Order: sequence, then structure tokens, then C-alpha cells
Amino acid sequence: MSSTIVYATAPLATTSSAWVRLLLQGAERFGLSSTALCEQAGIDAGVLQQPQGRIPQTQVTALWSAISAACPDDDLALTIGRDIRLEHAPVISFAMQSSRTLREALERLLRFHRLIGEAIDLPLQETAQGVRIRFHARQPVPLLSLHTAMVALVAMARWLTRQPVRPLTVTLRRSPPAHPEHWQQYFACPVQFSASQNSIEFSHELLAIAVAGANPQQAAAQDLAARHALQQLNEQQALAHVRYWIEQSLLLGEPDRAWVAGCLGLSISTLQRRLRAHGVTFKQLLEDVRREQALQLLQQGVALPEIALRLGYQEQSNFQRAFKRWFDQTPGRVRNERRENN
Repeated sequence: MSSTIVYATAPLATTSSAWVRLLLQGAERFGLSSTALCEQAGIDAGVLQQPQGRIPQTQVTALWSAISAACPDDDLALTIGRDIRLEHAPVISFAMQSSRTLREALERLLRFHRLIGEAIDLPLQETAQGVRIRFHARQPVPLLSLHTAMVALVAMARWLTRQPVRPLTVTLRRSPPAHPEHWQQYFACPVQFSASQNSIEFSHELLAIAVAGANPQQAAAQDLAARHALQQLNEQQALAHVRYWIEQSLLLGEPDRAWVAGCLGLSISTLQRRLRAHGVTFKQLLEDVRREQALQLLQQGVALPEIALRLGYQEQSNFQRAFKRWFDQTPGRVRNERRENN
């Protein structure tokens, strides 16, 4: 039986660290500091350097806000997106490069795009002239993020085929920029601004273009590797979703195992069985969440009685005993030491 936890919603979208590094490289071309941007967005530099690292969407959104605030350029998405190449996402890159045609490559991208980022869906619609790919946000994300992904998709298609790929049409949910001709020159097709959706339409003829260096013999193996990577992501995210609902339960007061299980669409026994398959218990996850949040709230200067309530403790003394067990120090002493160090 699979140990993957089925959840009713997707509160914890993440983005691959490789993609975030590419965004930071693009920002550096505007003279911005990657270190400063990461600090503003709360992104852990250690996670950023991990090959399989994942960055929470909330932090990626904060990164976009920091970039756009420091560089309010109408063409920011163009500048960053056009230099993104598939080799920066190896698993998807190998799968797409094994494709015979651009259509096959795009179908593989749509199948495995969550390995790059989970906040955006890429629904495909057949049209009379070809196919239209929509860029639909599953969670609130900056339009700048969506438009950068659209620019990057065309850059990827050109890199795969070694051809000057020209979409039929591009529609953008944004007001016309100061220089719309820059966008039309890049996409080499009509670009509609102030549209109802973000989309790119490709013709049947374009989709039939061969992928340079295609290796159909390797297609099955590359698909298997991509499916395995996606399954690993699902397993990693399973516990994250349980943690998320534990966090939400703390906001309601005393953590409720039955409430968390219900939010995940599971019975209590099924939740416990699947957690055991991951080598943890509900109590251990609850302790982890409380421990992490205790430090965060302490750093934010929240009063101890308020921290106790936010962590679901009815008595402050219970929180203080738990804190001493976690860190071998009282919360008051930890707060004083942090003040002295600052």
C-alpha cells in the first residue's frame, strides 16, 4: 500500500532551489545582491544550494516582491526568463531532450513541471491551429513570476529545437508596458496585453519540429527517472502537509488529531498508519512544529503568554517546561541571550 498522504488542498507549494537560483542570477544582472534578496525573502542559503532543495512558495513570492521593489522594470520578466535553460533542471531536461518532437517535449514538461514549481499549473487546450498552454496559478503568485515562466518556456523551446520558435499568439494579464515592442520582438508574434489569461499558442507545424539530439531509445528510462523524482517530491510533501494542518490546528487552540485527519481527507487510523510508514508519529510532528514556532515567535518579540496560547498550551507553565525540554534553557534566558548578542 502506498504511503503517500492524500490531501484535500495544496497549502504548501514549493519551488526547486535550481529555479530560485536562476531568478537570483537574473536579478544580479540588474546589479542586485543575491545575499540581500535572500535575507529579505527569508530564504535559507543552505537550502538554496542543495541540488534537490525546495523553497516554500511564500518565500519565492517574497523574493519576487524584493526584486520588483528594487528594480521596477517593465521588462524584468523578459530579462530574467530569456536566459533560463533546461540544463538547469536536469531531470526534466533529460526527459524533454529524449523527445522526438517539440510537442512530445512540451507534453513531458506539462507532465513533470511540478519538479520545477508547484504553484503554477499548465493546462493544455487543443485549438483549431494547434495547442494553447495556459499559465494558471494554483496559489496567489506575482504576475511577474507567471510572465517569467512564459518567457522561459519559449526560450526552452528554442534551445531544444535550435530553431527560432515563434508562437502563434501570446496573451498576458498585465497592462501594456512602456515598450510593448520589446515583448513582440522576443516572442516574434502578436502579443495581447490586458488579456483575461496568460497563454501561449503554438501551431501544429511548430509542434512537429524535431528536437535537436533527440534520443527516443532513452525516452522510457528518462520518463521513469522523472516519475521517480516526482514520487519522491510527493513523499517529501506528504509530511509537510500534515505539519501545515497541525500549524492551523494550533491557531484554533488545542491541537486536534481528528481535525487534522479530516482536513487531509483521512480517518485518524489511516493518518497514523501513514505517518508510521514515514517513521514518525503525530506527537513527534506536533513537537517539531511547536519547537520551531516557539523560536520564531521568540525572535519576533512575542510575549511568552501569547506564545503559549499560539502553540496550543492552556497554561504558560506547560509551554515553559516544554521549551526547557527542547533547548535545555528557559525561553526567558534564550530571549535575553539573543538581545545581548544583538
